[in-house]
Amino acid sequence: MMLKRILAIIALAAMLIGCLTSCGDSTPPVLTLGEKEVTEAMYSYWASRFKGNYMSSYEDVENTDAFWNSEISEGMTVAEYLDGSTLDAVKTYLVCSALFDEYRLSFEDKELESIDNYISDLIKEWADGSKNVMNSILSEYGINTRILRKVYIEEEKVSKVFNHLYGEGGEKALTAADYEQFYLDNYVHVQMIYIENISKYKTDENGKRLTDENGYYQIEPLTGEKKEEKDAAVKAVQDGIENGVDFNELYEKYSELKDYKNGHYYSTMADYGGESFYYSLAVKVSGLEVGETATLESEMGTCIVKKLEMDEGAWKNEENKAFFSDFEDVARQDTFLKMLESYYDDIVIDEEILKKYSVKNVPPATLF
Repeated sequence: MMLKRILAIIALAAMLIGCLTSCGDSTPPVLTLGEKEVTEAMYSYWASRFKGNYMSSYEDVENTDAFWNSEISEGMTVAEYLDGSTLDAVKTYLVCSALFDEYRLSFEDKELESIDNYISDLIKEWADGSKNVMNSILSEYGINTRILRKVYIEEEKVSKVFNHLYGEGGEKALTAADYEQFYLDNYVHVQMIYIENISKYKTDENGKRLTDENGYYQIEPLTGEKKEEKDAAVKAVQDGIENGVDFNELYEKYSELKDYKNGHYYSTMADYGGESFYYSLAVKVSGLEVGETATLESEMGTCIVKKLEMDEGAWKNEENKAFFSDFEDVARQDTFLKMLESYYDDIVIDEEILKKYSVKNVPPATLF
């Protein structure tokens, strides 16, 4: 079979590969924290894998300098964004490796066995059971199976440290007061008047919403008398606010969304909210005083919001669960990451080696 012949050729090439594929990792450190280090081989692999993950996540990615040099946001290229994200992720692995030792944590035999079994399965699937062939494949990313095992172990240390500190019964487990402060620091509370004056959902003759090939609802621009009617409603609300009409009165008369009697709660955390409309709304509202209003347009319509006082314990109120479904997980994860970041200034970086592993220079790894 053709596959067998290809594997035979790769196996022959593997016999000629030098120390990296036959020995341990002797490459120099790129990042160092105390006695802990991330070697060049490890960083090379992580840079390739994060590039592969990014390319697999978005359809419009092109592996060209033109794409990597294009702006992803004002003043930042795609390459700068991904290189920065990769460096931060690897710093996380390094800090967790140091803390793993500091807290005298360990793996159970079955956990290490699970990693070994996973690598064995990879060798069977991608290298026809040959470790030499697998090492040849991995050499494109600067590693071998031994280094891949070490990488997987380093990654597992993150969850070990997290659970030890912030898991149930952890040394630094968050209290109700911690959660309350996190809510106060990272959320806004608004009352919203929503008027769907920009787009509408496409429907069939029975009024059922239509979806595209990916299962998303299809929309189309709102036009004609309906558009004029909705635009007039938006203007009436804005005029009413300007003339001192009570916001609750305008809400009851004009809002097309009245599902949340306590108002709406949105996060101002970029990593959590992403670049969504509601994240943008939260950021804008965070700059307002309580009682002030703002107007934002979404893909579907206009939102006119009034900033409200932060009500105590909103994150644990069952009536607000639509806004806080994973709140405690997010709070723990954010607290954990901020703790790890406090070690970043102590990390020594070899900038000369680091710059060799920009996303523009490394091959994308998607299989391992």
